[in-house]
Amino acid sequence: MASTENLQKTIERFWDTIPRVWGSVRCVARKNAAQYFDLSLIQFDILRHIRRGAHSVAELAERQQISRPAISQAVDLLVEKGLVSRSPGATDRRYVRLELTGSGERLIAELYIKNRAWMAEKLSVLSDAELETVIDAMQILKKALDPSTR
Repeated sequence: MASTENLQKTIERFWDTIPRVWGSVRCVARKNAAQYFDLSLIQFDILRHIRRGAHSVAELAERQQISRPAISQAVDLLVEKGLVSRSPGATDRRYVRLELTGSGERLIAELYIKNRAWMAEKLSVLSDAELETVIDAMQILKKALDPSTR
């Protein structure tokens, strides 16, 4: 069990680090999505979640913590852009299944490449030992904070 002092120090370091780092990552992702692909960050997130298995507006709204109407509106734009397709459910006509089109798959793959290239550039200043430490820290944080790992 951690000492109170170490626990408090870790919490302070977390709040000094994670929001700033995440803000930088989101800023670059937003810039890349808008600049190269004419997408908003929510549209990028929707494409990412569909690629990872969310196939309905309800699932997307839950994962994004955004209202269904807001997700529906963003999905409508993605359908208009030819990046997402809709199809009726096989057993329930009220269910509409969302899938990435070929164009959507290619776009998200290109955007991942750009975002990962930025991260590789930023992280390349670290030594192998430091990178291993970051990897270990990420696993530890996930274990502590992600309810799906319990």
